[in-house]
Amino acid sequence: MPTPSLIVGLRLDGKKAAVFGDGPAAANRVIFALDAGANVVLYAPNAPESLIKWVDAGRMSVVPASKYAAADIAAFSVAFVASGTTPVAQAIARDARAAGVPVNVAGDSELSDFVLMPTYRGASSLQIAVTTNGVAPRAASRLLKEIVDKLPGDLEPQLQQAAQLNDVARAADRQREQLLAGMDAAAASADASADATAANTPAQQVSAAASSVDDHPAALDLAPLRASAEQVEQAVGAQTAAGYVAHALSDLCFVYAAREQTLGDAALAWSRRAEKNAFGEWVSALRMETRAGAGHALWGALAAGSRVAAIAGAASLPYMAPVLAELAARRQPIVVHAAAQSLNAQANVQTDFSDVFAALQSRAVVLASASAQEAHDLAAVAHAVAQAAGVPVVHVTSGAEAVVSVQMLSHSQLTGFVGAAAADGDVQPAAAVEQALSRFATTSGRTYRPLEYTGHADAETVFVALGQVASDALAALPAISEDSRAGVLNVRVLRPWDHAQLVASLPPTTKRLVVLSSARDADVACDALLADVSVSALIGSSTPLAVCGENVFGAGALGVANVMRTALDLEPLVEEEAEEKTEEKTEEKVDEKSAAAAEPTAVFDSALEVAKRLAFPEAYGTEVSARPGEKTFTVSVSSLRRMTPDTYDRNIIHIEFDTRGTDLTYEIGDALGVYGYNDEAQVREFCAAYGLDGAQLVTAVKDGQTQTRTVHSWLTHALDLFGRPSKKFYAALAEFARDEKQAEKLRWLTTSEGAVEFKDRVADTVTYAELLMEFASARPSILHLVDLITPIKPRHYSIASSARMHPGSVHLCVVSVHWKNRAGVARTGQCTRFLDALSIGDRVVVSVKPS
Repeated sequence: MPTPSLIVGLRLDGKKAAVFGDGPAAANRVIFALDAGANVVLYAPNAPESLIKWVDAGRMSVVPASKYAAADIAAFSVAFVASGTTPVAQAIARDARAAGVPVNVAGDSELSDFVLMPTYRGASSLQIAVTTNGVAPRAASRLLKEIVDKLPGDLEPQLQQAAQLNDVARAADRQREQLLAGMDAAAASADASADATAANTPAQQVSAAASSVDDHPAALDLAPLRASAEQVEQAVGAQTAAGYVAHALSDLCFVYAAREQTLGDAALAWSRRAEKNAFGEWVSALRMETRAGAGHALWGALAAGSRVAAIAGAASLPYMAPVLAELAARRQPIVVHAAAQSLNAQANVQTDFSDVFAALQSRAVVLASASAQEAHDLAAVAHAVAQAAGVPVVHVTSGAEAVVSVQMLSHSQLTGFVGAAAADGDVQPAAAVEQALSRFATTSGRTYRPLEYTGHADAETVFVALGQVASDALAALPAISEDSRAGVLNVRVLRPWDHAQLVASLPPTTKRLVVLSSARDADVACDALLADVSVSALIGSSTPLAVCGENVFGAGALGVANVMRTALDLEPLVEEEAEEKTEEKTEEKVDEKSAAAAEPTAVFDSALEVAKRLAFPEAYGTEVSARPGEKTFTVSVSSLRRMTPDTYDRNIIHIEFDTRGTDLTYEIGDALGVYGYNDEAQVREFCAAYGLDGAQLVTAVKDGQTQTRTVHSWLTHALDLFGRPSKKFYAALAEFARDEKQAEKLRWLTTSEGAVEFKDRVADTVTYAELLMEFASARPSILHLVDLITPIKPRHYSIASSARMHPGSVHLCVVSVHWKNRAGVARTGQCTRFLDALSIGDRVVVSVKPS
């Protein structure tokens, strides 16, 4: 039995801690001590590159291990030994005990005076630790996770105000009282100024999330952006792209996000890692509570003279609107990056503008971005406008955090761009927006207009949308452009609104405007944008314009496309038809900078590195999941039966899944997404023919998530190897072909001259695997294949049961899809093959798609 121990909390703020060793275990202990506020001396040959920033910040120093003497240990309050050499560890432990210094020896509880416990550090002063006295550390980690998951949702918000804001909260409270009385004396509160900036060093910052956020993987390395004078290409999502700009151009960043949201995680992690902003200063990032008066802390921080930015869910905007209005009246510059998103019952992100409209009444400038690249670009524009016009700017981002390639301005470019805007002086908001967009085009080479039209030159119907909805509408436009005269007006500037500019942006042939919005509350779905467009059509157009609105909340890209097609009296598309339409409208000319010519983003991984990530999931942020980043459920098959006679040419099967033990819920009209996978025997056959080692580990970003799988798992569970490739894959494959004739044939198939044969190949369902075998001189590596082959998508089937009538189960009626191509080769749908092979008791990964 292990020796009983007393669990205590050791205060190390400002005290010295010694760490011995130069491996990952030593580095982890350095971070552990730094998080507790200690100043660390590392006895090692040199500091790992990941810790250099702490040396630069003055929080850590490095001493060669050879210079250690027994008498040195007395100068420390605590010691950590991770040398890996038993005699050395024993000697240091003896020295520490003789000096009365508590010591922890990695992997040796007998030599240790204390053990390190899995710890949760909350958004307030809350800390939770679980220990098994070193007997079962992974069990302790799992138990900690269960405890944290069951914490009351309102516990930390109640603790947060006192523990997190410290003097900033007291300054904000004083400013609130002054605000209610007219806030005439707010700027003169010198005491508040001193208090509000007291937290502006890394040592004094309060952790805003659990330790997993401190090492948030989305928090990209800022070193290249700090060092470069030019733009740097990075793989990030929209929220991280906007968060980078907010961190770079502020010294105090407030994060308003619900517990289940990841908004602001990157900014919080950069702050915890002592990353400096573009001005070379420390940044304090604080997680805030969304409640009445949520914006008062912003006012207090501005009164203190801080450069202030906020990252928020759009649900915070109604609470901020009164303060934003007052700041606008007093010409105070601040930028709020607000994510127009909400989570449905399955925790899937949906575009939601319901709360964005609150910002329109605040007299703040309101910008909207529609992609990760736009999120970065308009974030920079937002800060420039705030400085030039001296007003609050709300930058609305939308959509899920899909990781894509983004050209990002370096720190020096950002400071130059915003500094030039600030030098413009007192500029009216509308002029500030125009100047910032023009200056940004010069700086980056990317041009944006407040209202940007795309589509038929003689369009009669124009769809008006913003954010992710505009992006979806633009993606659907090519598939309908030949059948109808239509276009899309992408709204990037919601305030100030220019009636004349809207009319001027439309083709003169326009007869009808259809406003597309996405709001969970149908009563306010299109009200604000629809009202603006309606007034513009009424007073700005010399010819009558019909205006109507459609709410596409929860519809997804296909739903937006079908709303547009219905408005144009075209037949709606099913999912497969939509994909074919998109492929048919793919640009004939392929970008010279082909994906094939670029270095693959996927990399080979080692078993040792993967083992470490699995052994220390909290340290590495590891999640073991069948479908990373997606809300899925694992159910089992409880019933399988054919509903049609054996003599009938169509096979309809009734499947029942047992959902007991999961939190899967559904409503009438919902669809069940089934994640099928490829036939393992076919995958092994392909690997043998292609010369692949199925056991080789590969790590890559797919569907916005960093995943590590074996080659066999990538080709079986993740990549649609036996699906139909698009023209982009043909073009990419041509870059790898060593036989010039094969390369020419592949390129020809992507042109208008080869369109007929390409359509025949689509009709015959020529697969990725078959194409790779046909053009044998083209041999992309497995790393390139992981990048190039599209992921397996869930197949959605309408649920054929009622949760009230059949609790604990969900039923499907599925038509098996079998056919023969023109050559007589039998084909089977990817998910049909998977479902046909199921047996009672088999486990299946599923998701729920709301109606």
